[in-house]
Amino acid sequence: MTRRAAVKAIGVICLNLALLGAAATRGHSVTGTSPTVSITSVSGYAGHAFVYAQVSDSIFAYPAPTGAGHQSPFFSEWVPEPIASVSCPWIWAVYVFERTTGVQINPPSPNTPLPNFGTATTICASPSSSPVDQPAIADAAARLDLDLRVFASPPTALVGSPTVVSGVLNSRLTRDLNLYLSMAIEDWSVTRWQLDFGDGQVRTVNGPTGTSINVPHTYLSAGRYDARLIAFISGHAQAAVYDHYGNVHLVRRPFTVEVGNHAITSAMPGGSRRYRPPQVAVGVVPSLGPITPATNLAFRHIDALRGALTTLAIHLVVVREGLITIDGTPGGFGLSRLTGWRLDGTLSDAPGNSGTTPSEIHSAGEPMRLQWNAPNHIVGARAQDYVVPVTLIVETRFPDGHVASYAIASSFSVTVNFAAQSG
Repeated sequence: MTRRAAVKAIGVICLNLALLGAAATRGHSVTGTSPTVSITSVSGYAGHAFVYAQVSDSIFAYPAPTGAGHQSPFFSEWVPEPIASVSCPWIWAVYVFERTTGVQINPPSPNTPLPNFGTATTICASPSSSPVDQPAIADAAARLDLDLRVFASPPTALVGSPTVVSGVLNSRLTRDLNLYLSMAIEDWSVTRWQLDFGDGQVRTVNGPTGTSINVPHTYLSAGRYDARLIAFISGHAQAAVYDHYGNVHLVRRPFTVEVGNHAITSAMPGGSRRYRPPQVAVGVVPSLGPITPATNLAFRHIDALRGALTTLAIHLVVVREGLITIDGTPGGFGLSRLTGWRLDGTLSDAPGNSGTTPSEIHSAGEPMRLQWNAPNHIVGARAQDYVVPVTLIVETRFPDGHVASYAIASSFSVTVNFAAQSG
């Protein structure tokens, strides 16, 4: 249907049009006949459920006559336009023309805001502003599809360690929003979640909690468990029926539905656990003056200027992460971070108190400051690098939640050749 050829109503158009408020009522129409509203809720426990609502009206409102028997100097075209507004889902775009010339007499102004339908006359659609030459509609329907996905994290946990069972509810809604008869499903929500962990423990979460849930649980015995989650949902289906007089009658019906799904999870015996420390080394980032911005690049060997105070940012270089074993079987790697460090060995050549003092514990973010006033020593005709011993304080968190702290010895090397100043 084109915008201007959809409907033609021939008659004298005064265009003194006003929107008559749609009278919202419940129950019977003015004829005493009530439309039939049916709701079918189909619960499902394999991940899918749906609600189907339908309204039927045997005495539907017929369209207004076309007015073809009337002749006037003007004619109009009324075109229904959906605008996706809650307060006014449809409008009438009215185009008025001179019959003899075909020229539109109500074009919009140049600065008309969007949406611009090419006319200065638009009316929020209601039965009192009745469509012309539109087919009558006897039925309208709406359908709400619900899909629930359930999963456990981790899929396999150690006995006594927490497992998180999660559920995510997705929905799809289709509905008929027509000019004479409409059906919609609205304001639905999850009112209650029920979770059976499969080990005899059941938990219920009441109240609106959105469309997702995360519940921790600890299995106390080894085995394979089937965790089942059910979402209890309630809402309303609402039908809008227009009678011959242009009044809208709202028929509202409640519904409830359940959707469930499950996830398989396992608990492993605790067994004999051993925690192997990580293999790490110290890395440094040198600079002259303030510490450089944080970077992921660190060096095990650097070049330094003779007689210059060098600032060193201390980094943790992980060669291999810490490992947990259960009865000799690897159970996962840990995650390590640097919490502190200590300079071992002797004082450097830094003047006064400007250098780092050996044997003191420093936090991970503190820089090291060292100075070398002599070039590399020559031993057997070969230059020997300076070796700076460092103890790293490392914290490792393992997959079962165990946290261990380690003091690990390491070192980095420095080549000193050129003086900071010459001449």
